Amino acid sequence: MTDFSESYANKLLKGIVRFSHDHDPWAVCKMPLSLRDSGRMDEVVKFALSWQADAIIGQFLPTDDVDSFSRHGIIAIAQDYHQKFPNISNISGDYAASGRICADYLIKKRVHNFGYFGLKGMVWSDERRDSFVEEIRQRVPDSTISILEKDDISATWWYDLEGLRKWLRELPKPVAILACDDNRAYYIIEAARLEGGSDMRIPEDIMVLGIDNDESLCQLCSPQLSSLNQDVEEAGYETARYIDELLSLPVAERTSRIQDIIVRPSYVTTRRSTDAVLHPNPYISRILYFINTNVNERISVDDVVALVPMSRRLLEGTFRREMGTSIYQYIIKVRVEKMKDLMVNGYSPLAAADILGMDYKIIARSFKKLNGITPGEFADNIE
Repeated sequence: MTDFSESYANKLLKGIVRFSHDHDPWAVCKMPLSLRDSGRMDEVVKFALSWQADAIIGQFLPTDDVDSFSRHGIIAIAQDYHQKFPNISNISGDYAASGRICADYLIKKRVHNFGYFGLKGMVWSDERRDSFVEEIRQRVPDSTISILEKDDISATWWYDLEGLRKWLRELPKPVAILACDDNRAYYIIEAARLEGGSDMRIPEDIMVLGIDNDESLCQLCSPQLSSLNQDVEEAGYETARYIDELLSLPVAERTSRIQDIIVRPSYVTTRRSTDAVLHPNPYISRILYFINTNVNERISVDDVVALVPMSRRLLEGTFRREMGTSIYQYIIKVRVEKMKDLMVNGYSPLAAADILGMDYKIIARSFKKLNGITPGEFADNIE
């Protein structure tokens, strides 16, 4: 019983079905959310009993009597929605790790202004916010951090367009914003587009990062949305394994085996909404934008020098002082990161190198130097 219009639920179901195919096939029923929203948990239980259900996974409300399932011998597992339940198992996430990974990703964009757009009172948003803010404050102590949240846990689909546009207008630019999920990130991009103006360009003025990597939603955004992937399918598989273990126990013993299934964050898929590196020096910013947007081309240091009214020697020194590396090494680093993104999205190491217009042996050496493993080893570790 969950919202199957979202990719998260479908990935979860995919993992459950995979376990079912690996073992004795299960019958899986998609229960309509309208039953829960009616406020009648007795109707939900009745529906489950009519299907002779052994277990139910659902986005339960804090006020729902989830113990009613166990009274009928049905295993209940909550998919995190508002808060975790202490009396049943939860499909939860390592939300603190998600916040840290996203902070690390945005910090590397060389920006000093950050924002967080979330839903106050939702456990997954609150914990992501706290770890995101803590990581930034520790590593970029002179940064600014602005937070916009709706303090109403009933308003999952809250979208105050005017309030969001006002917040975006007042943020110091350039700014990198983490949204608590892809839906909120989509709202930011739409609000910036409708607001317009010379300081509302994405990603040049506002970088936007989502969480969940909902492919349809990320592609719908204009520009397309970068987002943090999570191992939801694997969590679905582990959930099914856990249910299978509980079913082998007498009903009276199941409550003593309550445990949460944790969804692990993995990597960020970079798309246009963060595909730049911001910098207060306009010349450096111009160079970073050029390199990141032309990563598939055979650009050279001479191409970069031609962009700004500075001698090569002066530019090289300025760039190294501001970025901590040479122009050439930065170009290589960007290409290696792009190669990783291509492989994450299904391209083989050879195909990724070909797209980047680079000899595979050359980029493979740089890849291993920067990541400690070969492109082939990296590809093997991708689910």
